[in-house]
Amino acid sequence: MAPPVPVATVPIVTAAQAEAGAHLNDMFDELRAGLEDENAPAQEDPEDHYNLGIAFREMGLVDEAIGELQKVCQSIDRGIPFKYTMQAYTWLAQCFLDKGVPEASIRWYEKALKIQDIDEEARTALHYELASAYEAAQNKRAALAHFMEVYGANIDYRDVGERIHALKS
Repeated sequence: MAPPVPVATVPIVTAAQAEAGAHLNDMFDELRAGLEDENAPAQEDPEDHYNLGIAFREMGLVDEAIGELQKVCQSIDRGIPFKYTMQAYTWLAQCFLDKGVPEASIRWYEKALKIQDIDEEARTALHYELASAYEAAQNKRAALAHFMEVYGANIDYRDVGERIHALKS
């Protein structure tokens, strides 16, 4: 008698799950199709790359998110207008932090700080995030300097007092 043939188990997918997955794949295919035309840089839309980058990050696809957000930043560097420049820089910085590369995130937080027309609240938040990135990169002096910028602007901002105390001890 022949041994029994193992039966592969197939996960059960509901119709709603299959439809949602198909819809998500269709959305990504449309976005990618619009982005693949390398012969038309004048038609390049950084907003498509930006939205795709955010979607990838939210799905946990950090490398893909970095790639898309870097395309946005390259477009900005080439002078293509983009209304969410600061957000693009900070999303990219956060992706590098997610990946465990705080040194790379520092560049993008610093670039965001150089934007002229950001309000004081956003500037304070950027200093805090930059200080955290420096701290993660084990550059205590730079972290302390940026935390002090935050402290000077808003003594009650998040846990800035505790962070300064920890860095000084």
